[in-house]
Amino acid sequence: MKNKAQQPLTWKFSSLQYGHELKTSLQAYWEVFDDPITDSYEPDEMSAIELFELWAKRIQEKYPNGLIPILWQVEIPERMLEFMPFQYEHAELEGIIRNNDFLTHFTQPINAVTGELLNWLRLPVVDKLWNSEQADKGGFIQEATGWKPSILQPYVYLPTLTEALVRS
Repeated sequence: MKNKAQQPLTWKFSSLQYGHELKTSLQAYWEVFDDPITDSYEPDEMSAIELFELWAKRIQEKYPNGLIPILWQVEIPERMLEFMPFQYEHAELEGIIRNNDFLTHFTQPINAVTGELLNWLRLPVVDKLWNSEQADKGGFIQEATGWKPSILQPYVYLPTLTEALVRS
C-alpha cells in the first residue's frame, strides 16, 4: 500500500496589529549563514556542488571552528516570513529575534480543525533545492549533500556537510 502524501495542516491565528484572522499552512524555513549566495547565480550557470564549494570556502574563513549558524523563520504562503519563536539566538542576532518573532506579530496558532495549539517542533521543515526545476535561495546545500536541518537545529558542522557531498 502506497503512503499518501500528508496534506499540510491548516492553522488559525490573528494579526496582533490589525486583528484579522488568517487560516493557512505554516512551514519552518531555514537559512544557513550566507546561503543566499545563490542570489547571484542560476542553476544552469553553477551547479549545487560548485556553489557548495564556493560557499564552504567563504564560510570557513568566517567560522574556522566549522560550526555554521542556522536561522529559522516561519513561512506563511505567499512568501511572508517571520522569525521562528524559541530558536537559539546567535550572538550576531542577540535581541533581534527575541523582540521580533512570529509571536510578536501574531497570536499562537491553533489547528483549524482540532483546536490544538501548534507544537512548533512539529512544523514541517521546507525542502530547499537547486536544480533546473526548483532554484531555492540556499538550496544548493540540500541538493549537494542531501541534508536539511532538524527543526530549530542551531548549527551545522561544515566538515560533516562536506563529507556528505553527493559527487557523481
